Amino acid sequence: HHCKGLVLVADGVGGLDLCATGLRFVLGASGLPYAFHTISWGHGLGRWYADLTDVSHRDVKTATVAEEIRRFREAHPDDPIYLIGKSGGTAVVVKALEQVEENTVERAILLSPALSPVYDLSQALKAVSRELVVFWSPLDMIVLGAGTRVFGTADRVRTMSAGMVGFRRPALVPGATEDTGRDRQYAKLRQVRWTPKMASTGYLGGHVGPDSPIFLKNYILPLLMPESDGKG
Repeated sequence: HHCKGLVLVADGVGGLDLCATGLRFVLGASGLPYAFHTISWGHGLGRWYADLTDVSHRDVKTATVAEEIRRFREAHPDDPIYLIGKSGGTAVVVKALEQVEENTVERAILLSPALSPVYDLSQALKAVSRELVVFWSPLDMIVLGAGTRVFGTADRVRTMSAGMVGFRRPALVPGATEDTGRDRQYAKLRQVRWTPKMASTGYLGGHVGPDSPIFLKNYILPLLMPESDGKG
């Protein structure tokens, strides 16, 4: 029985698309019958600064991605949709999720997100039926530490990125005692910190590590299995 589905990948800044290339290879070898689409959202090879700072360009691309998700959902109401973002591409994924209906996407995965740690994910989380999984590493110091402190994150905050410290749950609105809606959304967020045992896959904790095909096969592929809890 061939379950079909859609996997969309938005790669990092600078147009190298190493993560998407690795994932296309791993997914192809797995025999999972998904449509696979790399979202080209950047300005081209080496144009990382424009990718990080040109928000209106990214918003146009994001709207296209949201539209593609909606069209696929209408045509295939029961097939799973998976979104994967790496680095700067995580902004494209999160912003696209914010534009689609609740529970549209099975699972979204953010690798080394170049977003600020206090970015409010509640709107994006609504679109995810199962979970949003974030892989972050305290060793990602050059790109997501110093880099985004100097040049700013994809959501234009000069700070260390969530890909280096993880996302922090936003504070409650002053005066509110509880925020059940947001709590319910944040229950779908799972953050996976880099551990030394990941090093054997070629992910040594730095920024290009998650592009390693062995890492993608061992840690990301299980998240793309239908009905999987992804705990591998």
